[in-house]
Amino acid sequence: MENFFVPILVGITTLGAFLIGVGVIGMSWGSLGRAIGRMLEGVGLALIFFMANVAVGMAVVFAGRLLTGGFVSLYLANDMTLLVFSLLQGLTFQWWRERQASTRDRGLGIGG
Repeated sequence: MENFFVPILVGITTLGAFLIGVGVIGMSWGSLGRAIGRMLEGVGLALIFFMANVAVGMAVVFAGRLLTGGFVSLYLANDMTLLVFSLLQGLTFQWWRERQASTRDRGLGIGG
């Protein structure tokens, strides 16, 4: 049961959000696919930022070893908050990019 607790919990809250979205707020079923696509874009960007953060962190650690002549641990970059901050970086970059595209489209008279 312990292995299934988190997936069941996430499934229940996802179903609840879906029912509230469609039934109460009036969101369309058809736009769910686009929302999932945007979510996957955000996750992809978060993973790119995570890899960049780890790579830069490793470079800083190796530079610290080289410059100080002492030992600087790679474990400094081993922190779960790095994953959370990478997610925030990815989402912010995605929303910034979409905002820029929508501003550009309005300037050209393409969008609403």
